[in-house]
Amino acid sequence: MEKDIFDQIASGKAPTVATELAPAPVPQAQVASREAQLIGYALSRHVPAMQRGFEVLTSYGPWRVDGELALLMAELMRQHLMNQLATVEARQ
Repeated sequence: MEKDIFDQIASGKAPTVATELAPAPVPQAQVASREAQLIGYALSRHVPAMQRGFEVLTSYGPWRVDGELALLMAELMRQHLMNQLATVEARQ
């Protein structure tokens, strides 16, 4: 499976030319900062994955979160990331 721009950024192999960093041919995406792109990656990949369940690593060992609690925590994370994105966009 071919990796998209978000996978490249997450693995630290982002393209070197700024125009190649755009995840979509939308003007707003083309000028989005790296921070905004990383938040977009989390919103498009991590949050949906969290909805299917995830593990929290604690000093006492891993704790599995799934079902309704995973859905609630994913929604909380989505809201948090949307607030972060608004803050990043307000600084630009």
